[in-house]
Amino acid sequence: MNKNTFYTFSIFIAAALVFSCEPNKDDFPLPFEDRETGSFLRVYKITSNVWDFDNLAGSGFEAIYESVDKNAGANLDRVEFYATHRSGATGLITREILVKTLSAADMGFAAVAEPTYSEYLRSAPVKITATETLASLATLTTDPDGVVNGTTCNNIFPKVCPAVAFPGTLAAGDRIVFRLKIIDKQGRGFTVNNPQVTASPSLGNANEANVTPNLTGGQFYNSPMIYTTLVQRVTTTGNANAYTGTYRMAQLGRWPGDLATNANNRQIIRTRPQAWMRPFLFGNSATDSTQTVTLALIPAGLTSQRQLTCKYRGQDITMVINLESAVNGVTGAGYTAGAALAAVTTMVAPTLPSTPVLPGGLGFPAGTTNVNLGTVFVHLANTEVNCTSTREFYQMTAGAAIINAGNPGVFIGDIGMPPGVPRRTFPDRGHYRIDRDGLTVGDVFTISVDDDVDEYGRRNGYCNMYTRVFLSLTKL
Repeated sequence: MNKNTFYTFSIFIAAALVFSCEPNKDDFPLPFEDRETGSFLRVYKITSNVWDFDNLAGSGFEAIYESVDKNAGANLDRVEFYATHRSGATGLITREILVKTLSAADMGFAAVAEPTYSEYLRSAPVKITATETLASLATLTTDPDGVVNGTTCNNIFPKVCPAVAFPGTLAAGDRIVFRLKIIDKQGRGFTVNNPQVTASPSLGNANEANVTPNLTGGQFYNSPMIYTTLVQRVTTTGNANAYTGTYRMAQLGRWPGDLATNANNRQIIRTRPQAWMRPFLFGNSATDSTQTVTLALIPAGLTSQRQLTCKYRGQDITMVINLESAVNGVTGAGYTAGAALAAVTTMVAPTLPSTPVLPGGLGFPAGTTNVNLGTVFVHLANTEVNCTSTREFYQMTAGAAIINAGNPGVFIGDIGMPPGVPRRTFPDRGHYRIDRDGLTVGDVFTISVDDDVDEYGRRNGYCNMYTRVFLSLTKL
């Protein structure tokens, strides 16, 4: 073999070895640079889980989203919003109807400024009003189950018959299920199964559902693509101005989240009170938590919302709360006859206040039970109060999946705890009486917020470990 032939043969063998070692890209779901990726629409915040039955014209489904793809969210072209009506009385559903299509520009996607920080484009608040939703549902005048062999539906699987025409009006307890479908600039669609899939497969969209559970249920991905809105009255009094006016706010407690699950931490704090839990975060000073605040309706806001300006960490902030007369934990296609309220054992002041070992009440009037309690939500919000030069404080709905999935339930009470930590069993969200309008002197409602929580806990991290703060507001 001459020298030239040897070199040529050697080069051929070397090339063969190189190519034989490369993986077959079709066999491995790896993020190769030339492999196309998908998109999803992360829900950053939902404004309300309810429609106000007494004011549907002022109600709507409103949320803020982040578009997530390999191009920082810029590949999104448009989003389609579908709706289904489900009867609260019978559980029967309508067909699904397209309510609205919004382009990425319509939704106001833009980069998030420092220091809040996000790698992805975030939308402005996007509202699908109850009025336009009902107008679309009103076109569903035909029973979608149809007839079989000239008779009514035989209800034999898969021709089950849970579907009906839209009744034309809503009733308290009804649900509106919204499904989102996003389309990228390549024309590819991403969505999930509609509510009809599990109720009546023949009316489903199983062939186009391609968003997986790790995205729909993941803590960060948070992209369910299907959302249930409950039709209910904010209060049984029907007063549009319920829970407005002047209130006295006081901070009742502050404690770390792991008290809910860590008995050792409860024991340590019971026997050795921690100084950092003493300063008041809400109030006129670190030693005085009382302040006077005014609750008001939000101009052009949802009728279930209220806003107030209060003193927080020495600065004035605007807090927005949402009044929901039942805990709405129903998502997707699921249906329950009624959503259960969290157990509340000592909302009313104790009957023997002179006995020091009894847990203190929250000041609710006599007659308070689980049946007449609604839920007060405080949504994720940047207070714009700096804790360092690069970080800002956040308040968020206690127990929300965005970041606090570890402790979503009830905090454990302990009658041996010092002031400022939980001595009673109460839910980690605020409550109000749904059978009162909050306009009588002495009416009370509570708010629970998680303090010092970064919106992701990623780049910015925490200013320090988050704590949970419980507030009481009493009508003046």
